[in-house]
Amino acid sequence: MKLPACLLLASILASTVLASDAPPPPAASLKTTLENAAAKLPAGGIVSAEIDGANVSYSTFGKLAAPAGVAPERVLFEIGSITKFFTGLLLAQATLDGKVSLDDPITKYLPPDLSLHPNVAAITLRQLSTHTSGLPRLPDNLHPLVPADPYADYLEPQLHDFLGSFKPAKAPPQAADYSNLGAGLLGHLLERAYGVGYAELVRTKITGPLAMNDTTIALTDDQKTRFAVPHSGSVAVLPWNLGVLSGAGALRSTAADLAKFAQALCDEHSPIAAAWKIAREPRAPMGPRGQIGLGIFISERDGRTVYSHGGGTGGFRSHFEFTPATRTALVVLLNNDDPDPAALVAAAHRPPTDTSAAKSAPTPEVAISADELRKFTGVYAIDARARFTVVFDEQGQLRIRLTGQAFLPVNYLGNDRFAAKAVAAQFQFARSADGKVTSITLHQNGREIPAQRTADAPVVNFLPVEKLREYAGTYELAPGTVFEVGVGQRTTTLTVKLTGQPTFPVHNTKPDHFVYDIVDAALTFERDADGRVVAVVLHQNGADQRAPRQAGK
Repeated sequence: MKLPACLLLASILASTVLASDAPPPPAASLKTTLENAAAKLPAGGIVSAEIDGANVSYSTFGKLAAPAGVAPERVLFEIGSITKFFTGLLLAQATLDGKVSLDDPITKYLPPDLSLHPNVAAITLRQLSTHTSGLPRLPDNLHPLVPADPYADYLEPQLHDFLGSFKPAKAPPQAADYSNLGAGLLGHLLERAYGVGYAELVRTKITGPLAMNDTTIALTDDQKTRFAVPHSGSVAVLPWNLGVLSGAGALRSTAADLAKFAQALCDEHSPIAAAWKIAREPRAPMGPRGQIGLGIFISERDGRTVYSHGGGTGGFRSHFEFTPATRTALVVLLNNDDPDPAALVAAAHRPPTDTSAAKSAPTPEVAISADELRKFTGVYAIDARARFTVVFDEQGQLRIRLTGQAFLPVNYLGNDRFAAKAVAAQFQFARSADGKVTSITLHQNGREIPAQRTADAPVVNFLPVEKLREYAGTYELAPGTVFEVGVGQRTTTLTVKLTGQPTFPVHNTKPDHFVYDIVDAALTFERDADGRVVAVVLHQNGADQRAPRQAGK
């Protein structure tokens, strides 16, 4: 079975949060934002580290349940895809050591008898680190024996088999498109270049010289006592083992170690300074306005360059960012798989909305016919994965969604401009010379996110809340793996959480059938003779997997 692969939009669009179920822009501090988020956690907690030069301030929120006598900053968490940043640094160091060149093809470090399609053989190490290789997010032969630990039994033979069978239509480089597979393959190739394992490479090249003794993969007996219990919602889940794809997300660490790491990145005399100088160079566009170096996202905030990466495994979420100009950094670690800390950090940085001014001087809505509204419908691509979908609903209004979020109704302001009803965001459409709508630009929090029209609008039905509540419940897909189905608090949208993954909305397209827009997957609910919903079937990758509804849930 292959679990739905979750796109971490927060890594690219962390400050673009349209869904009205998201926390509103606060005027409060980051600590207040994290405290409010932790209060809603059914289990687990949050540890943060705020770094200002040589000074580090640690905070703890929620139900972390650190062992007696252990400071929260010494509790270990899985840091997920923050590992990719370490892998990028290893690649940079390997060039300094003369082990590899950034533009070496992957074939140089693979078995000579492994036959590859020319468009795979042409992939370079640089492209793996910048997500421009054209490799998919995950290999299609990932079929975990234990779904709750999905990568554990994916080993070198399976990886080489996939590479030998993959036939991309285009040669690299391609537009940046996040790939766990690509980063994991890079870690594997660096192992082969050095002749030692990934964990040993990290220890000898990065964590050892920086005395980051709690950043590792395999835990010592002492570290096991300090390892946070991972949770998906209220349920304790298994830690993850990344197998041959360790370079994509296998590391565990602490807030104290990551604070030490951030300080080293700001120190031009640190043992990793030379590698960091190579890794931080912008190498490809990533997202609507960002860039990527070797395994690190690069963006701007308040006129300053910010380097960041987030992470997520089955029961953990993490966020790491730093701003060299101010020598400040932030680490946020959770032992629960929801919420996304990058979204919380973005919310804390978002300027407060002056609700009193908005109420006293509302933007007037302009009348427009249904026929004219339908001209704006369609799918508008921001990049390879993120897009706006614009539909016309049964009530005669336009609705817009960002990939992975709920649809929001919008009001027409005139001159092809719309305002969201629930959040402070506006959308400006543009037309071609012949009057056809060709693009859309989101205006939110001082940012502009453009998107080009690429397809017609899909069929989407907006069901009443009473109808959606018929599906709410818990459905067991496999032992320890369930779908938790609910209704958005402030949107008429069905929400689905698969154990170990975030909550996403799904959208009704025909009776009892709902589709994801963030992955190619769908759910069909089954009813008994009396019309009661008794099961749900997941459709993905050509397979149908039935999950019976749990009694009383």
